[in-house]
Amino acid sequence: ISTYIYQGTVMGQGDPGTNEGLENRVLNTYNDIPVPIEQSTYEMLREAGIDPALSQHVAHLFIRDPLVIFDGAVEEIDDDVQTEHWESIQSTNWQSVRWKPPPPRNSPNDPHIGWRTEFRSMEIQLTDFENAAFTAFTVLLTRVIIAFDLNLYIPLSRVDSNMQRAHSRNAAAKGKFFFRRHLAPLEEGDDGFGAKYSSMFSRANMERASSHDSEESSDRGGSTAGISKQRRTAPFAPGSNENNSYEEMAMSEIMCGKGDYFPGLIPLVHAYLDYINCDTITRGRLNTYLDFIEKRSTGELVTTATWMRNYVRSHPAYKGDSVVTDEIAYDLVRMCTDIGLGNVHVPELLGDIKIAPVTAEGAYEIRLDSKRAQNERVLQLLQRYKTRSSNSVKK
Repeated sequence: ISTYIYQGTVMGQGDPGTNEGLENRVLNTYNDIPVPIEQSTYEMLREAGIDPALSQHVAHLFIRDPLVIFDGAVEEIDDDVQTEHWESIQSTNWQSVRWKPPPPRNSPNDPHIGWRTEFRSMEIQLTDFENAAFTAFTVLLTRVIIAFDLNLYIPLSRVDSNMQRAHSRNAAAKGKFFFRRHLAPLEEGDDGFGAKYSSMFSRANMERASSHDSEESSDRGGSTAGISKQRRTAPFAPGSNENNSYEEMAMSEIMCGKGDYFPGLIPLVHAYLDYINCDTITRGRLNTYLDFIEKRSTGELVTTATWMRNYVRSHPAYKGDSVVTDEIAYDLVRMCTDIGLGNVHVPELLGDIKIAPVTAEGAYEIRLDSKRAQNERVLQLLQRYKTRSSNSVKK
């Protein structure tokens, strides 16, 4: 990430030139790493009414030429109605999270696509199961952040430090990473994360809970019943003392929890699945994914990087001189392929998860035909599934 650009909800009618009335805005203290900007771009955006944080982000993208230019998409592009030139700058700025503005709609019938945040930090895994597990976890985590009003901000200097630490050997099991201590909004006190702060999550460990709160929390409709005033008015309030808002945690603590103030990302996902009343079949599959990720975070299962390193070091042709010969590289790629296809099971990598063999048999026997179906045929198919649905309801 180069800069934070989210500004939160403006509370009150404060002076735009001051902090008055902007209590719910993300503090610029998170942007603690100076970034070079293209000054004329920044000034043009500010004159057009764009806020300073977003202006800085965009101006930073324009400090260089695009990395990719497509033939036939230079002079031929009309910048008044198309965004290809913008995306050639935006999309080649390889970061772990990317802000994606809505694409233009060429006609009223085009689908509406809103503002998006793209998670881009995951590396491809050896098996479909692993890819599915991390993808499902990432998607669920985005829902958790929105539904529970969570704040995961830490200064960008700490984000960069985490990326550097992640490159260390066995970082997933042995490393420490900066992470926000209190994800939930303020509940009492006004000193941010100082002595007066009480985490909303700490109440989950208390034996007594207000029956009034329990009744209100069951309402998931449009009402604000059961949602504290602080969550309604300042769902992303960073607090006044940011020096105490984050700490170093092991990956197992980030995923599984630490103390009574930090519940862990995996328990939060489980809580969200309870919150939406996830069906048992889907929940069973997701539990398998979450259990796998938990074992990776605790070191019970090794990461792909650790397994590859161990494979090379134990290869008969390896001489302990940091030289990976063609023979070793070939055998490693062949083994990775066999693991991905389900031909070889590696317990230290996948635990008791057995990958079903992936074969090409029958893969291309049925074409995805795009020929329009006749009305009668469509009705017959719909009637069949309508009958199936009715029978399942009766059972």
